[in-house]
Amino acid sequence: MARQTLQLRLTKGDVVARRYTVLKELGRGGAGAVYLATTVKKPPIPVAIKFLINPGDLPRFKRERKVMESVTSPYVVKLVDGGTHEGFPFIVMEYLSGGSLRDVLDARKRLPVKEAAWVMVMAIRGLRKASTVHRDLKPDNLLLTKTKEGAVRFLVGDSRNGTTVKVADFGLAKSRDPNTLNLTNSRHVMGTPIYMSPEQCRNTREVGVATDIYALGVILYELVTGRAPFDAESAYDIMTMHCNDPVEYPKGMDQRVQTVLGRCLAKKPEDRYRSLYTLERDLGAIAGVGEPEPDRSRWTWWVIGGGMLLFIAVAWILHDRLWLAISTLIGRIF
Repeated sequence: MARQTLQLRLTKGDVVARRYTVLKELGRGGAGAVYLATTVKKPPIPVAIKFLINPGDLPRFKRERKVMESVTSPYVVKLVDGGTHEGFPFIVMEYLSGGSLRDVLDARKRLPVKEAAWVMVMAIRGLRKASTVHRDLKPDNLLLTKTKEGAVRFLVGDSRNGTTVKVADFGLAKSRDPNTLNLTNSRHVMGTPIYMSPEQCRNTREVGVATDIYALGVILYELVTGRAPFDAESAYDIMTMHCNDPVEYPKGMDQRVQTVLGRCLAKKPEDRYRSLYTLERDLGAIAGVGEPEPDRSRWTWWVIGGGMLLFIAVAWILHDRLWLAISTLIGRIF
C-alpha cells in the first residue's frame, strides 16, 4: 500500500469514477493531490478533486469530509461529492478560481485596515458555522471567489458582489466538544509554524478555540503589516519565538487593530478572546459591518431557558387553581 502513494498520476482527459474529467493537477503534497476537473454531465461544471495518496492520513481525510458534510455556509468551501478511484479515496469540492489569500498577499503585500478586518470577519463566519477547531489556519487555506467581472476584489460588507473568503482544508480539525473522540491526537506537532499558537508549539493538549484565535491574529497581523509577527530560518526558532518573544507592533498601527491583535496573540490561551463571536464583533466594528449573528447555541439556551421558565410559571398557576377548585368542591360537599 505504501508504494501506492507514488502511483496516482492523472493527466488531462482522464475520467474519475465515470463522473469527472481531469483538466490538470493543481497541487500535490505528502498526503494528497488536488486536480481541477469538470463534470462529465452537461453542462460541465468545474470542480476540485482532492485525492488521499498517503494511507496513514485516512482518519484525517475522513474527518475533513465529515466536517465539510456537516456545514452549509457561504464562507466554507462546499463539498460536492466523494468516492474512490482505483483504490484512492477522494472528495470533490467546488472550484474557487480566485486562488487563496496567500496569492493576494504575494501580489499586494498588505491590505487597508477595513478591508483586512472584513476578510477576517468572513473567515470567522466560516469557522463559527463549522463548529470545529481548525488547527491549521493560514492564508493558503482561505480560498477566494472572483467577482462577476472576474477579479479578486473585497467589497467591505458585501460578499455577494465582492470576493468571498471561504475556509478550506479541515484535515487537522477537531470537534469543539471535549467529549468527542479526537481523531487527530498524536505525539507529532500539527500545524504550520508561522501560524501556530504557543500551546501547539509545545504540543500540549490545551488546543482549542483559542488556538484558532491566535492563528487568526497572525493572519491579521500579516494582512495589515505585510509580514508575519514571528519568522526565522528554522521551524524550531519560529516556534520558540511564538512561546517566548513579545509581539512588536509597527509605529502608526491603527490602535483598534493593535488592541485586537493584543488579545489574539497573547501567549496564554486564557488571555485571548474567549470566543470567535467576540472577535468577529470587534473586527466587524473596525470594518463597519455591524454586529455578528449570535451563536446558535446561545439562542438555543435562551429558548430552552425561557421555555422552562414559562412551563414552571404555567404549572404554578394551574397548581394553585387546581387546589382552589378541589377546596371549593370539598367545601360544597361537606
